[in-house]
Amino acid sequence: MTNTASRINAVEEMLVQRFESLGSPGLAAGIVQGDELIWSGGFGVSNLETGETPNSRTISRVASITKTFTATAILQLRDEGKLALDDPLTTHIPEFAQVQESGGLVEDVTLRRMLTHYSGLSSETAGLSWAADEFPSREQILYALPDTEVVIPADSQWKYSNLAFGLLGEVISRVSGTEYAEYMHGNVIDPVGLKSTVFDLTDELRPDFYTGYDSVVPGDETRDEERVAAYRHLNGVQSCGQLHSNVEDLAKWLSFQFREDGGARDGAQVLKGRSLHEMHRPQYIEPDWSSGQCLSWRVFRVEDRVYHNHGGGIHGFGSLMAYNIPTKTGVIILANAWPLVGVEPLARHAIETFLTGKPGPDMVVQPIEVPEPSPTPDELAEFTGYYIAEPGIPANIDYRDGHLWMTAPGDGGYSIHAPAQFEASGTDGTFIMRGHRGSGEKAVFTSSGHDGSPGFTLGGWWYRKVR
Repeated sequence: MTNTASRINAVEEMLVQRFESLGSPGLAAGIVQGDELIWSGGFGVSNLETGETPNSRTISRVASITKTFTATAILQLRDEGKLALDDPLTTHIPEFAQVQESGGLVEDVTLRRMLTHYSGLSSETAGLSWAADEFPSREQILYALPDTEVVIPADSQWKYSNLAFGLLGEVISRVSGTEYAEYMHGNVIDPVGLKSTVFDLTDELRPDFYTGYDSVVPGDETRDEERVAAYRHLNGVQSCGQLHSNVEDLAKWLSFQFREDGGARDGAQVLKGRSLHEMHRPQYIEPDWSSGQCLSWRVFRVEDRVYHNHGGGIHGFGSLMAYNIPTKTGVIILANAWPLVGVEPLARHAIETFLTGKPGPDMVVQPIEVPEPSPTPDELAEFTGYYIAEPGIPANIDYRDGHLWMTAPGDGGYSIHAPAQFEASGTDGTFIMRGHRGSGEKAVFTSSGHDGSPGFTLGGWWYRKVR
């Protein structure tokens, strides 16, 4: 048995051992070296009724992995001299000048900061709801700009923004003179040879589509088993997360990332090597140097190895790609359930197992030091409790050292907004979030939300109080 074969066997064994605790009905995975998908495998089922096993051709929604494609297009247009990364967004979308400066400045929202989630822009467009049947159109997003906010100063912290990448899609359309999806197919997706990567499923691809499921959430008495996830099109923000793809196509996208020594843009080399290297270069580094942010790609360190990665989560689907440029090695994980806490560590353990023979250490990234709980003042007791946001994102709210805090339940449970502190706003029932994705945004509590239950809204999410 070759060394490569033994390392692949080790990855398979690790995935088998960890799959059951992942919480997804199915899993499709792949390992890439250089220009080759050297292994792919499927675990569990792609549909609970049919019992089929997913494989390298199974089509999944890959959600925010779309952002790496959008960023590539922005770099292409920069190389053509049609924009500069440090252009203010208002240079290309003048209507953005109407945005509210509640915590940061409109002029500081540049394309580079948007590509790195350091612009200070709100996480979602004003009025968007992740529980709605559909996302707003391009026209609705532009119409909502006067109600949209720059909520924290640029460069002050990493703050994930789907809206930023949605607006980058609009920049691509305006600068290129071509509708976003058409531009992406003609200049990025098709030249790389991605036959199954699409914004909208075709009749030809639909039979290979995963069935996506909403995960079971502890404490949610309304759901004790996975349910088929509703399909929601991202419409006007499709450039932040609408793509569908599979292991075979994402393997080609990974292989493209290894062509930093490529010459000028030509055919499948959709971005010249120098610009590709620029995309991979960290723009921001965390104080302990354990992780950082590149142009769309995140980067993290395990001992002496540095990995680029990007994941995605959308109703019914969780995904992650991770790769090491020096060894030209990468992994792909596609799950048919969301929310899931384990996709990122599973991908990291897979690539570490392949390169070193062991899964590597568990990484706990805690962006904020959370104090211990303390007795809750009577006037804040109504806000504490256990909350769940659809399609299954739990959060604890309790009192800690003078403030209300949101934390993820359990040991490293899934969260979008936690940990974060609630800061009094001066308006009853309204707090300003400090820390994590919702930083600078308002959490607004109500005794009777759209579903009749108490809870709070935050960044496009409705958190229903369970207990």
